[in-house]
Amino acid sequence: MNWNTKYLCFVVIGFFFLGIVYLVLSGGMQYNTLYEPPQTSDALRHWNIINNETLLRKAIMDIHDINYEVKEEDVCIKTLPDCIIIGVGKSGTRELIDFMSIHPNIVSKSNPYQIRGGLQSSNSEYSRVIRQMPCRYSDQINTIKADTYLQQRERPAEIFAMNPRVKLIAIVREPVSRLISDLTMLTKERETTEKDKYISNSKDMKKRIEDLVKIPYEKLSLQVYKSIYDDGLQRYMRIFNKNQILVIESNELKYTPVKVLKHVEQFLGIRPFFSNEHFVFNTQKGFYCIRKPDAYTKTMVCYEPRRGKSNRMQIDKKDLDSLKEYFRPRTERFFKLLGRRFDWLN
Repeated sequence: MNWNTKYLCFVVIGFFFLGIVYLVLSGGMQYNTLYEPPQTSDALRHWNIINNETLLRKAIMDIHDINYEVKEEDVCIKTLPDCIIIGVGKSGTRELIDFMSIHPNIVSKSNPYQIRGGLQSSNSEYSRVIRQMPCRYSDQINTIKADTYLQQRERPAEIFAMNPRVKLIAIVREPVSRLISDLTMLTKERETTEKDKYISNSKDMKKRIEDLVKIPYEKLSLQVYKSIYDDGLQRYMRIFNKNQILVIESNELKYTPVKVLKHVEQFLGIRPFFSNEHFVFNTQKGFYCIRKPDAYTKTMVCYEPRRGKSNRMQIDKKDLDSLKEYFRPRTERFFKLLGRRFDWLN
C-alpha cells in the first residue's frame, strides 16, 4: 500500500469517527432537531409510559429550559400578558397552553387566571395582574389562559385597554360534544360537593336537554352559552385587528398538534421550534403524549387516564340531532365570521 492510499484511509477513518461524535453530541444537545413519526402500537411496547400531569409539565419545562439560552445582560421581568387564550372551556385549553409551553420563547402561567374589573394603569388590578405573571426575557412571550373570556361581554374592551397589541387565541370544539362534556363535569362536581344525585341515565339527560333548548337566548345558562361562539368572536373582531385573533379547532390540536403549534408560532411571530420529536402518539389512549427529553430511554409522559374520560352520558341520536339543530344557526354565523368551516354539522 503506497503512502497516498494510506493517507486516504486515515482521512476516511477520521471523518467516520468525527461523524459518530457529532451524532452522539447532537442527540443529547439538539433535541428539537430530531424527527420520528407517530409511534405504532407495536413500537409502544418499547416505551415506558407515565400517566402523571405533574411529571408531564416537568418534562415540558425540561424541554423548554434545555433549548433556551439567556442573552447576555438580559433581565427577566414581569409584564402584562402578551398572549391570552380566551377559551373555550372543555375544548382543550389546558392541552394548548401546556403544549405551547414547550417552546423556549413562550412563558405561561400554569393556572387559569381571571382579571377582575377594569385595567387602567393607575388602579390596583393592573398591578395585581403583573404581580401574578411569570417573568419573561425580552425575546419571550407571556401567555395566560382564561376559559370564559370569549363569552364575557366586557372582556374585549378591558383587554384592549390593558394591551391593544395583545394576541388572542380561542380553541373551539363542536358545540354539542362540548356541552355534553361540560354538563357531565358539572353533574359529577355536584355529586362530589353538594351530594346531589348524579344524572346518569338517558331519560334524565333527555329532560335536561329539552329544558335547555326551551330557554330564551338571553337567559341561557353558561354551560349552553359557552357552546355559542359567534357573538364572542364578533365582539373581539369589532375591537381587535383580525391578525390578532387565532381560532383553533379542538380535534386539529388533538390529532395534529405539531401542525397546529407551527401555526401558533407563525401567529405569535416566534422562531420555528415545534417538531414531531416532542410528541408520541399513544395508540392505547388515542392522544399525544410528551416525549421525555432523555437520549437514553424511551419515555412518554401523558395526562392521567381520567382526563377527558368522564363516563359521558349516552344520548339518543334524536336528541343529539335536536341539539345540533339548536346550535346550527349560531354555528353557521360563526363560520361566516371566521371565513372557514369545520366539519361539525354533518
